[in-house]
Amino acid sequence: MTTQSQAQPGTVYIPGIGDHCEAIAAALRAVGQPSEALPPTSPASLATGLAVGKGRECMFSLMIIGGMLHRAKQPDFDPERAALFFPDFTRKCVGVNYRSLFRDALSSQGLSQVEILSPGAANGYRGLGEHPDVTRSLIWHGLIAVDLLIRLQFQRRPYELQPGATDLVYRRTLGQVIAAIETGESRLVVAALAAAGNEFAAVPIKRSAPRPRIGMFGDFYMLYNPYLYLDAVRQIEALGGEVEILRFAKFFYFVNWLRQQDALTLGNRQGALQIALEDAYQHHVEAELVATVRHLLTDEHPVEPPASVTVADIQRYYHVGIVNGGFSAGAAVDMARSGCAGLLHSVPFLCIGSIIASALGSRVRADLGQMPWLDVIFDAQGGTNVRTRLEAFLFQATQFERTKLRHTPANHTHVALPRSPRATPLIPLAVQPVGGD
Repeated sequence: MTTQSQAQPGTVYIPGIGDHCEAIAAALRAVGQPSEALPPTSPASLATGLAVGKGRECMFSLMIIGGMLHRAKQPDFDPERAALFFPDFTRKCVGVNYRSLFRDALSSQGLSQVEILSPGAANGYRGLGEHPDVTRSLIWHGLIAVDLLIRLQFQRRPYELQPGATDLVYRRTLGQVIAAIETGESRLVVAALAAAGNEFAAVPIKRSAPRPRIGMFGDFYMLYNPYLYLDAVRQIEALGGEVEILRFAKFFYFVNWLRQQDALTLGNRQGALQIALEDAYQHHVEAELVATVRHLLTDEHPVEPPASVTVADIQRYYHVGIVNGGFSAGAAVDMARSGCAGLLHSVPFLCIGSIIASALGSRVRADLGQMPWLDVIFDAQGGTNVRTRLEAFLFQATQFERTKLRHTPANHTHVALPRSPRATPLIPLAVQPVGGD
């Protein structure tokens, strides 16, 4: 971590990945830390990032530094009191090296005073207030609540009788959840989500014409910004489909599993136990929040499965210890298990993990009865023939859904998928899941 002093920074800026970042900023404000979520990546902010890049960076790094530099151009920006929030929680990709890149880019623009804030155990979660565990709990409540609001929006909008009504409810209830987070009271976040459920329920819908469900997955920073996923969600809805999007919770549970494995490898059993307790608490919070809107969700199993299930799915195709690339394959399998009829993979250009995941696609599809799979690549140059490709993809998904229903017993609606973590992977495994089934 780069620091100027041990004093709390003036304003912490959260990268504009999506509405989840609004929840993080609200949680920091609740504990007295001024915080602002940067706007979602736009053509202008991405162009700013590209201008300081050297041509070797992945999309995520250019998005973050571009958003920060774009904000720094505003007259109210004070570099002496600013910090860029980039937590060090994963070894999923080359992101562990981003801080050096950000520091160089900021310095090249005369912004060397800007701090890069990386809360973690090594620095006492600096930036998360005097009681970081409370702040982390509040952030987690916010992330799950936003996950659920997005799920309600996507599950109900394709069937609404009043065009635009669902989006209006989403924006209004998101504001209510953010306001609840800012109070610092997690119970009020639960109450705000329950109230949001009532508002969604009041929007008239008609499900007489079922739609094929499309599982949309990929690197999480691509999945909550229409500009980056080429507005594929609304295009799919216009073409007669419904989208299920990869949720933040699945990724964080997987990160917990990786952290626990690292602790066990180092012989740190106490640390591994602490991570297991944190994971159990996070699952408890998720279940509590899901319960408030369960009656509105169409998912058969609306709570994320344990990370051991994701690990088992990954191990069929990739060495889980390598991590980069395998997570998306595991997420795709779980989406198929939940009833999706097609898989849409959002791919950022120059991302090694996404390229690997795309390469694994043919093998995943073979295990899923040749379920339709489409890679949609964002390369900052604009989409080419995306609409035409989505039309063909939706046609294939619709046909796949019909075939599946014809050959599935009445009491079964999902593809039967193997779950054992002992399935043969592509290469020998060096890491085994804890408590696998």
